[in-house]
Amino acid sequence: MEILNKTHNSIQTSLITFGNPSSSNGKDTIICITGNPGFVDFYLEFGQELHSKTGLPVCIIGHAGHDNVSDMQCSKLQGQEHLFNLKGQLKHKLDLLDNIIDNKSKLHFVGHSIGSWFVIELLQNYDHLYKKTLSINLLFPTIQRMAKSKNGIWLNNYVRKIHGLVLFLIKLICFLPERVSLFLINIYLRLCGLPAHYDKRFLKYLNPHIFEKVLFLAFDEMDNVTTLNKEGVDKVKHLTNIIYSVDDGWAPLSFMKDLMIYQPYLQMIEVNTDHAFIFKSSQFIAFMVSDFIKHKISAGS
Repeated sequence: MEILNKTHNSIQTSLITFGNPSSSNGKDTIICITGNPGFVDFYLEFGQELHSKTGLPVCIIGHAGHDNVSDMQCSKLQGQEHLFNLKGQLKHKLDLLDNIIDNKSKLHFVGHSIGSWFVIELLQNYDHLYKKTLSINLLFPTIQRMAKSKNGIWLNNYVRKIHGLVLFLIKLICFLPERVSLFLINIYLRLCGLPAHYDKRFLKYLNPHIFEKVLFLAFDEMDNVTTLNKEGVDKVKHLTNIIYSVDDGWAPLSFMKDLMIYQPYLQMIEVNTDHAFIFKSSQFIAFMVSDFIKHKISAGS
């Protein structure tokens, strides 16, 4: 495993890689695009499982500005909003794919939550990527009517109205001694039933400059991820596996029914797992994703 700092679409970005996706001598490569927040550290175990189960290089990319990087000035939001909205984030992923990933490699895309929207948009609009793609796994995809979901309604009606206060509270927490912040984070982890080893990862991203861009992207999602991109889904359906939950506040079952019309070309698997699967179910989800990747490799050989 290696953590790399690269500049994509003018923004310094952290990547997590397993194997060597940039120089794999044409070996198939797995590209994982995270949900929002795009905190790549929380996908460590998932990436490791994918690499272990498939033997393929893996590259995990989050979102521009969702990083604690050395040059925070380059990722300031004010005056650069075009770099951090959905369109800017799409260019951010395209820059990685065109300039970092070995151009001889066949690609296996994994998109989580809003990462699924990016995968569909990339493959619909850039045929040179589509022609290299062997498989697509969309995990708990948020690809339509986000503002109408249970969590979207809460975000729009409450968080959006007090987002300045939210950022101010995060700023106050940042002034606390590290041991106090870790103590509070550990209380939160216990209340949520999450493993204690996540405490340092939460602390790393507890930064108002990061969270303003997390919220900025989230609000753009509410405004612009509306109708299902039927043309994009239809184009990739034969390559795609969708894993969805029976109870998902972001991607409810009623939204998933809109995708069922693409079966049997598109594969769908229902699970009883949290939308944020990376905290408790990385191994379980990685097993299903890896199985689909290996099936597509076998079918194409």
